[in-house]
Amino acid sequence: MGKTILLLFMLASGYAYAQKAGSLPGAPTITYSPVSDRVALLTVSERFDTTGCHNPKRYWLQSTTDPDYQATTNPVRVGRHSFVQGLSTNGEPDIVFELYLIFDKPFKNGKSYHMQAEPIQDVDGNATVLNTTFTFSDTDILGNVKANQVGYLPEGPKLGKLGRFLGDAWFMPIDTISPPPFQIIGADQQAVFEGNCKYLKSDSAFSGERVFDIDFSAWQTPGQYHIYVPGYGRSETFTISADCYNELYYNSARALYYQRSGKLEGVYSGAWAREGLPSQTAQIHTSHTNSPLYSSSDHPPGTQLPMQGGWLDAGDYGRYVPTAASALFILFTAFERYPQKFPDSHLNLPESGNGIPDWLDEAKYETDWLMQMQAPDGAVYFRVTPATWPQGLPGDEHNTLIISEKTTQSTALFAASMAMAARNFKKYNPAYSASCLDKARRAWSFLNDHLTPTPPVSVPGINAGSYPDPIDADNRAWAAAELYKTTGEPQYNADFKNWYGQIPHQFHATMSWQQHTFKAAWAHATTSFPTDAAFVQEFKSRLNSEVLGNYYNRTMKIHAYHGAYHHFKGYVGYGTFGMAQSYAFDYILFASLLQKPELLDYAKIQLDIPLGNNPLSQCFITGTGKHSPKYPLHWSTVPGRFAEPVPGVPVFGPAASLLMNRPSSFAIQDLLNRYPNGYRKEDPYPVLRRYTDARQAVEMSEFTVQEISVTAAVFAFFSNIAADPLPVRLEAFEVKIADCKVKLQWRTSEEVNAAYFAVEHSADGRNFTAIGRIDAAGSSNSIRHYDFEDPSPQSVNYYRLKMVDADRTFENSSIRFARLACRQVQWSVTPVNRHIYSILVKNKTDTPAAQYQAELYNLQGSVVRRTLPGRGLAFNISGLASGVYIVRLRGGAGEDFGSRRLLIP
Repeated sequence: MGKTILLLFMLASGYAYAQKAGSLPGAPTITYSPVSDRVALLTVSERFDTTGCHNPKRYWLQSTTDPDYQATTNPVRVGRHSFVQGLSTNGEPDIVFELYLIFDKPFKNGKSYHMQAEPIQDVDGNATVLNTTFTFSDTDILGNVKANQVGYLPEGPKLGKLGRFLGDAWFMPIDTISPPPFQIIGADQQAVFEGNCKYLKSDSAFSGERVFDIDFSAWQTPGQYHIYVPGYGRSETFTISADCYNELYYNSARALYYQRSGKLEGVYSGAWAREGLPSQTAQIHTSHTNSPLYSSSDHPPGTQLPMQGGWLDAGDYGRYVPTAASALFILFTAFERYPQKFPDSHLNLPESGNGIPDWLDEAKYETDWLMQMQAPDGAVYFRVTPATWPQGLPGDEHNTLIISEKTTQSTALFAASMAMAARNFKKYNPAYSASCLDKARRAWSFLNDHLTPTPPVSVPGINAGSYPDPIDADNRAWAAAELYKTTGEPQYNADFKNWYGQIPHQFHATMSWQQHTFKAAWAHATTSFPTDAAFVQEFKSRLNSEVLGNYYNRTMKIHAYHGAYHHFKGYVGYGTFGMAQSYAFDYILFASLLQKPELLDYAKIQLDIPLGNNPLSQCFITGTGKHSPKYPLHWSTVPGRFAEPVPGVPVFGPAASLLMNRPSSFAIQDLLNRYPNGYRKEDPYPVLRRYTDARQAVEMSEFTVQEISVTAAVFAFFSNIAADPLPVRLEAFEVKIADCKVKLQWRTSEEVNAAYFAVEHSADGRNFTAIGRIDAAGSSNSIRHYDFEDPSPQSVNYYRLKMVDADRTFENSSIRFARLACRQVQWSVTPVNRHIYSILVKNKTDTPAAQYQAELYNLQGSVVRRTLPGRGLAFNISGLASGVYIVRLRGGAGEDFGSRRLLIP
């Protein structure tokens, strides 16, 4: 790229405010870091004058210990790169400015080098001279070697990646003819496996890298490891074990619990306790009278209907039938295909211990809400939402909830979902199952009387998801198939054949709120009742000859990182990156239906992608791996009110472009901030690098319940959780408080080869440690009583029992909660002078005063001040704008002692 274009890049922009972004008071700082044995990275702290910065003669490297660099040497190329890594609460971009210096001779481990550069000026004319010495080492994490940061199953593929994007210098130089070797290094720092990287392709459009595969599938020994590539560094540490996905299963399944619209109690939600939506009713909107489905039996506009339960669909507080139906299909299908993965008392739900698998308990929370969406005539309303997007926690949403009109599409999706619910709950709750089936029948009867599809819902004045679906034939085919699969009644089979025969047999991925042909075919092909052999055979044949071929080509041939995202980069966005989990779930279903267990290996490869084996080494599931999203668009756990986002939420990930209806979109995509240019979809900036961890970037940071559901379903399948009988039948588990002490008591009625009970404690409901152990009876059919006293309870306490069998298998009990008023902290915020506010603690706990920590948040949820251990509990508010702030106090073990409001005049 010529100098003229470079100057245009750095100095021209159509957005005035972006020109000043990145300019800070004082001279810029320059940080050196190694990239590989031929590449050095200079990171400049702010926007700088780029005149001549791409000239290699401005930089010098010299070494007294490396003969190749005894003479002063210039790089052969310089790569320029900038991107927005985050946004402040007011939308100002946090921009990273980089210069890659590429040399033609390798650096050597343990050798010292001296680097200098001509002065680098910021846009205000302040200059900094680079003059630094470094010792090269390739044993660190340099950002070139990617791996699944959680882990790999012992049996199955284990793939890492090698590659790096160097800005407008593009691919990091790596020999494609003789690719470098790699080693798998164990916890003792010894190599346990060796191989050679395999060159895949030069992938400019998606990763911007020359990509190499690192295949160590043959190594199956459990343990902790990392990948090391000489000259290019190492990966993050990962685990090889059969249970490496157990925690992900737990977290992603519980992410649905955190989407509940009702109140989340501390004993079940830990650090993320909150109130629910205040309104327990919703109002029929006036637009209903204009609907083609409006009838005299309908509730008149303005009627308040009961509206409780149900999941918040995404980052907003709407509840929508289309995504609910898609999510329920995944949950119910997973339960039908591998029910052994879904025990009771596994997910710590309010319903845990009721004899019903927790997985179904969570699904029931959604089906309970769906029942309320059915009108008197059997039709189903499309959605219930506030009129405007939320701006606080669910408990702060006091706007009227509005019910949008009925649609044939929603009615069909409701019928399908209720038929599935009836089938899945029949064993556990026959009365509830019968009610679900009755509602499904009524919905289908309505559809038979209304054969014309309704147009997409558009209600002026309501800001809510539109989920447009202009046709309903595939919805009807799915509903008929599920009703037949549940009842075996011939009429529903005839209805299925009728509607299925009217639609194109195009089998899109299961995770779709709009396309339901696959769901219809799947339900028909997996029923226990007589089927149409031609339809079933065609479905299986198309899966074999078409769908699997397309899946393989996209993931294993087109995309070097094996992702399921679209092969046209402009289509990447709004969750397409998350199709990895969807493809994994499809492979699980295909393996079962087609009797092809080898397909499960492709599912495992898909799971690597959201767990860090991608161009950014970024995990795209909250609370997961080394680098996970910190700012998902998750209003129910806003920053500032909670220290971390809810774990297990899969964000949308990279997006080719952002809607230009928000200032943040301009900031992230501005030609001054993202270079090489990445403003338009067709611009050269690699599309899989177009990710900013910012809640304002909706296309990157949001999700829906269907993404959560499919993520939970695949990790459940690959976990080693099993619903086998517990080593212990736990009849009761109680926590009692007396005299500022906590006593735990539990009772068993049966023990089979039980070894011991480990009593585990947590201060936050998430991270547990053992505080005691009591031997079990071994094998017993009589009532056994056990007691344990916590030797050092805190003000907030969570307890669970780990019930361990003789063969070391175990199960955890439900969690119990105890709050000790005698150990509560009384504290206040008091001004010391004009600029200093002090926190006064009346210490009634065992926490030493020096271990308390406090944070000051603005109302946008960002930390603006933080106390430091040993430096006193005080804030200096100099420079802060007037307004309301939140002070939150925590103990040394993470105990949350609540918050106080602080008004800064």
